[in-house]
Amino acid sequence: MSIEEAQAVPSRYVPMACVLSLLGAFVVDLLTPQLFVTAILLDVPIVLSSLGSSRRFRLGLIIAALACDLVAGYINGLQDGSHWSAIAIGDRLLAALSIVLVGYLSSEVIDNAQRAGRAESQELRARREAQISAAIERVRASLSTELVLRAITHESLDLLGAPEARFVLSGPPVTTLVARRGQAQVDVDEKRLPPAAISLVQRAADDGDVVLVGPTDALGRLILDTFGTPAMLAIPIADRERRFGVLLVLGDPGERLDERRTVARGYADQAANALEQARLFEQLAERNEALEERSGVIRDLVYALSHDLRTPLAALGMTLRQAQAGTYGELPERYREIVERSVIATDDVQRLAETLLLVARFESGDRRPERDVVDLGEVVKQIAAELEALAETRHVALTVDADASRPARIVGDRSDVRRAITNLVANALEHTPADGHVTMMVQNNGAKAVVRVTDDGFGISEKTRAHLFTRFALGDDRRGGGSGLGLYIVRRVAEESGGSVDYAPNAPRGSVFTLRFPAVKST
Repeated sequence: MSIEEAQAVPSRYVPMACVLSLLGAFVVDLLTPQLFVTAILLDVPIVLSSLGSSRRFRLGLIIAALACDLVAGYINGLQDGSHWSAIAIGDRLLAALSIVLVGYLSSEVIDNAQRAGRAESQELRARREAQISAAIERVRASLSTELVLRAITHESLDLLGAPEARFVLSGPPVTTLVARRGQAQVDVDEKRLPPAAISLVQRAADDGDVVLVGPTDALGRLILDTFGTPAMLAIPIADRERRFGVLLVLGDPGERLDERRTVARGYADQAANALEQARLFEQLAERNEALEERSGVIRDLVYALSHDLRTPLAALGMTLRQAQAGTYGELPERYREIVERSVIATDDVQRLAETLLLVARFESGDRRPERDVVDLGEVVKQIAAELEALAETRHVALTVDADASRPARIVGDRSDVRRAITNLVANALEHTPADGHVTMMVQNNGAKAVVRVTDDGFGISEKTRAHLFTRFALGDDRRGGGSGLGLYIVRRVAEESGGSVDYAPNAPRGSVFTLRFPAVKST
C-alpha cells in the first residue's frame, strides 16, 4: 500500500463518522431534559470534520447541527408540558453560537494548515529544483559523453543521499559505472550482472519510470541481498529516441519516499538532456573534424598544384616570348598571332597560379611576409605608371593624388601591398566605361595611412556588398579580376598589416575602396 493510499483510508471515513456522531448527539439531546446542556455535544461532529472533509460538507454539517439544536430544544419543551425555560433557551442559543464558532475556527485552522502545506510544498519544490539544477550544472560542465555519464553517477550520491550508485549503461557490452560516497573517482565494472539485477534493469527501462526495490517480495529481497543494501531505486535514463541506461541508487530512501521519487524523475530527465547534448556536440565535432580534414586536403592540393605550376609556366612564357622576338627564326604572320595569344593566356594562367598559391598560404598559415617600411605614395605612382597603358586602351583617365610633403609610410610586405593596390586599381579600370575617371589618393592622417581608389564606373549592387571581400565573391559585378579572389587577397593583406579595407558607393555613381594601415611616425 502506497503512502497516498494509507493517507486516504482515514479521510474516507471522516464524513461517515461526522454523520454518526451528529445523529448520536441529537439522540442524546432528545433524551435529556432541556436544562441539561447536552447540545454542546453537537460540536463534536464539527471538530471531526476538520480531520478530512471538504468546506462544503463542513458548512452543511454546521447547518444540520443548528437544525438539530433547534429541533431538540423544541421537543424538550414539548416533553416538559409545552414549557420552554428561559435558561434552556439561553443554553440553546449558546450551543448554536458555539456550533458556529467551532465551525468557523475549524475552517480557519484547516485553511491555515492548507496554506502552510502549500507554502511548504512550494519551498520543498524550489529546494528540490535548486538541488537538481546544481547537480545538472556540474554534470554539464563537460561535453564529453563519457565524462557526463560519470558525472551523472557521482552527482546522484549527494542528490539522493545514497552511499553507492551504479549506472548500468545500455549495451552490448553492458558496462556499469560505480560511484561510492567519499570517493571522487568513478570506477568501471565490466562484470556481468546477476540475473535478478538484469531483470530489474530491464523492468525499469521498459516501464520508463522510477522503480523502488524493497524487501516486500522474494525477488526484491534477492536483489537487495545481491547488492547488500536495505533498499534501492532503479532510475531509467532515456529520452524519446535513445535509452542510455538505468541508474541504480543503493541505500534506504527514508520516510519521504514520494519526494525522493520526484527528485529522481527530475534528475533523470535533466540527465538525459545533458547526455543528448553531449552526444550531439561530439557528432558535430566529428563532422567538423572531417570537414577540416577535407578542406586541408583540398588546400594542400591547391598549394601543390599552384607551386608546381609556377616553374613550367614561367619557362613556357619565356620560351613563347623568345619565339615572339624571333630567337628561333622568323615566324610566319599566322604563327605570330597564335604565339601572341599564347603569351597572353600563359600570363593569365601564371597569375591565377600565383593567386591560388597566395590564398592557400593565407588559409594554411604558411605565411612569412617581409616587414619593411613601405612608402605608399611611391608604390601608387609605380602602379599608375604600369597601368597607364591599360587606362589609355580603355579610354579612362587615371590620376594620382599624393601629398609628397606628408609621405604615408607603413610597415608591411612591399610586394603584397603592391598586389593589393594593383587589384583595386585594375578592377576600377575594368569596370569604368570609356571617358570615365579613376583616382588613386594617398593620405597621411597621423595614426593612419590611407589609400583611396575612386571611380565613376558601374558600381556594385547592394546584394553583393555584404560578401564583397570573401573568397569567390563574384556576384553580378564580377569584381576581383574574374577569379573571385582579388578582393579577398586585398582584405587579407590589409589585415595582415594591421589595417582594413572597406567599400562605399561613389556619388552619383561608381565605387570608393579605402585601404587603411597603421602609419609609421615620421622622424
